[in-house]
Amino acid sequence: MKAIKNEYEEGTLVPNRFERTYLTFIEDFSRRDVLADEIFEALKSKDIGKIEVSMVSLANSIRTNILLIGLTCLIVERENIYKKAGYHSYIEYSQTLLEKLHMSNQSLSDAKIIMGAYIDHYQGLQKYNFRLERNAHKLRYIDEAIANHRDLDEVYNRAAQSTYREFVDWARCSNKKALSPPIPKVKIKNGKIVVDGKKYEDLPDVLKKTIEQDLTAIYAIRAEGNEPYIVDTYGRGEQRAIDAFLKKYRAKK
Repeated sequence: MKAIKNEYEEGTLVPNRFERTYLTFIEDFSRRDVLADEIFEALKSKDIGKIEVSMVSLANSIRTNILLIGLTCLIVERENIYKKAGYHSYIEYSQTLLEKLHMSNQSLSDAKIIMGAYIDHYQGLQKYNFRLERNAHKLRYIDEAIANHRDLDEVYNRAAQSTYREFVDWARCSNKKALSPPIPKVKIKNGKIVVDGKKYEDLPDVLKKTIEQDLTAIYAIRAEGNEPYIVDTYGRGEQRAIDAFLKKYRAKK
């Protein structure tokens, strides 16, 4: 049998910009999936301990696969690959994609945000041996942690070493508001977004990302034929409660 040759080893091919940018992150997911066999063997043993271990492994695999989908979507967006299929925007493309994947918009959006943060902060996180499989969901709060605490090294260290709950509580704790002033004045001036007199391009990255996420969510909701409605909440617990109420309310119709 002919051996597969690594074309990068002997310098015959030089990785292009696309490969240099994304190959590292794709390799993070290069693991064989043998979970089906493990679960079947656990079930045959009828040992609840082994069954639970196999279910935890399966749950971890599901999360890993969702993150890989998020990474793929991020690359499609950043490299404008969707345009080759005739879509005018990533938002337009994502609505078609959701139907094909049978995923919720929230799950896909969270995965893409996590992988975006991972790529953007990769170098700093690696200094503290950050491992994606154990810490992925902390990345949803990393920009908030940076906005509140300013010290990048401390943020990256805590992201790698703290538990999920410890990191989220610390990330959100601050004597200062992440946005200043608390209620910024937002205007559309000459076709451009202006916040407190500053053009969008001049805003801090954390604020720009917040604006992008909010606008994306609004247009995604409208694309589904629904109307967005902003509700003031004290965290994700209240947001989940509202979601649960809406599901019950709609089920009665």
